[in-house]
Amino acid sequence: MGMPLLHALRLNARRLPHRAALRFGEQAWSYAELLSRTEQAAAALAALGIAPGEKVPMLSFNHPDMLVAYFALTGIGAVPAPLNYRLADDDLRHGISAAHARFVLFGSGFGERAAALADTAWRPIAFASAAHDAPENAWHGEELLRSGTHRAPPAGREGSTIMLHTSGTTGRPKGALRSRFGFEERAIAQRFGIDDRTLAALPLCLSAGCVYTLLPLYLGASVTLLEHFDAGAVIETIERERITATMLLPAMLQAMVDHPRWRDADLSSLRVIQSGAGTLSGALKRRLLNRLGEGVLNIYAASTEVGPYANLDGAEVARHLDGNCVGRPFFGVELKLLDDEGREVAPGEVGEICCRSDSQYDGYFEDDALTESTRRGDFLTVGDLGRIDADGLLHFVGRKRDIIKSGGINVYASEIEQVLQQHPAVAEAHCIGLPDERLTELICAVIVPHAGASPAPEELSAFAAARLAAYKKPRRIVLLSEVPKNLTGRVLKAQLAEQVLALSATGVAP
Repeated sequence: MGMPLLHALRLNARRLPHRAALRFGEQAWSYAELLSRTEQAAAALAALGIAPGEKVPMLSFNHPDMLVAYFALTGIGAVPAPLNYRLADDDLRHGISAAHARFVLFGSGFGERAAALADTAWRPIAFASAAHDAPENAWHGEELLRSGTHRAPPAGREGSTIMLHTSGTTGRPKGALRSRFGFEERAIAQRFGIDDRTLAALPLCLSAGCVYTLLPLYLGASVTLLEHFDAGAVIETIERERITATMLLPAMLQAMVDHPRWRDADLSSLRVIQSGAGTLSGALKRRLLNRLGEGVLNIYAASTEVGPYANLDGAEVARHLDGNCVGRPFFGVELKLLDDEGREVAPGEVGEICCRSDSQYDGYFEDDALTESTRRGDFLTVGDLGRIDADGLLHFVGRKRDIIKSGGINVYASEIEQVLQQHPAVAEAHCIGLPDERLTELICAVIVPHAGASPAPEELSAFAAARLAAYKKPRRIVLLSEVPKNLTGRVLKAQLAEQVLALSATGVAP
C-alpha cells in the first residue's frame, strides 16, 4: 500500500534534512524546509475547515506550492483535485462543480480565470505566488502560511488520495480517485533511486506529471521542477544540473532531438528517460539511441485508472524500433488479455488488456456505473488492446474504440499508422474511420509531414498498399500541418474526424 505522502516527507526530512528536495528557477528547498512549509500549509488549510475527504480543485502552472498542496491536503485527509489548465472555462466549471468544491486553489497568472469562473459556492485561495493577480475575495496563500506557523497539523488524518482527471480524449474529463501509486514498484521497475537528480517538466495537473514528480520526493531524491516544458530549457537543465532521470512524452522528445543544442549538449549524466502516453516512432527511437546509447530510454504503458502495466527498457528498445512493443508486464502487475466473453486469448492473439496491481485507481468519483464498466472481475481495463508474443512481450495494438469497421472487418488503426510512420516524409500518421454507405467506415489516414516535406497522397497510398493487406489500405489521405491533441499529446480523434469531414472531399479515392 505504501506510506501516506506526508509521512514519507517527514521521514525524508528526518533522515535527509539538508538534502535538496526541490529546485525551481533560482529557488531551492531542502527536505527540512519543504516539510516546514507543508506543515504550515496543512495547519492553515485545516483551520479554514477543509475536512477529510473534501475535494479541493487546483488550477496552476507547475510551481513548488502545487507540491506543497499535494502533501498538505492529503496530510489533513483532504483530496487534491488538479484541473488541466488548458480546458475551456465550461469544462473547468464542470470540474469544480462536480467536486462539490468549497475552496479552489489558483496559481499565478490565473487571477482572470478565477474571476471568470467565480461562483458563490466556493472561495478562491491564491497560492503559487498568485497574490498580485488574485480575485478580491481570495485568501492569500502566504498569509495563510503565516497563520499556520505556530499551529500543528491535525493528527490522525494522513492519506494519499488524489483525484486525477483523465486526459479527456472523449467527452468531459472524469475524476479518477487514486490512493495507491505503487511508488515502490515503479522505483524497482524503472530504476529510480534515492541518489537520483530528477527533472519534472510534465504538467503536475496530469497523472504522469503528478506521479513522476511525487515519486522522487517519496524516495528522498531531488527534483528540479520547470514551470513549462521547453525543449531548450530541458536540455540546458539536464546539462547544468547533471540530471540523471526524467519523464518526457514522445512529442517532448521529438522537440528535443530537433533542437539545435541536441547534438552538442553534455547529456552524459542521464541514466533513464521514461516515456509513455503515446507511440514513439522508429525514427525517434533511433535518434535517441544513437545519441544516448542503449539503456537510457525506457518505454512504458499506463493509464490513470490502471496505473503502469508494461515496461520496455535496455537492449529490448533497440530490438523493437518499429511497431509498438511496450515490453513485459510491469513489476507487481498481473496482466491478462481477454476476449469479449472474458476468456483469455491464445498467445499471439489480440485481446483487451486487463490488469490487477497495487497502483490501480479506486474508482471514478460519484460514478459507480462507469467504474463498474472498467472492471473485469478483480481486474481492470480502460479499453486498451494488445497481443503477447512468444517472448512474453506485450505489443500495444490500440484503443478498443480505435477499431475501424471497414467492409465488415475490424481494422486496427495503429497497424496502419505504424506503416505510414515509416515513410521518410511522415512526421505523424493518424487513422480514423469516416462514415461510408458501402464500407460502413472508410479508412482515412491523416498525415502531418516533416517540416519542408510535401508527399503526394498517391505516393503515401502506394507506400501503404505495398505493406498492408488490400482491405487495410487507406481510402482517403489528408495532409494537415497539425492535429488536435490534449495536454499529454494524445490525439483527439473525434475532433480530428469532425475536422476532416469539414474539409472538401479530396485525397485518394477508393
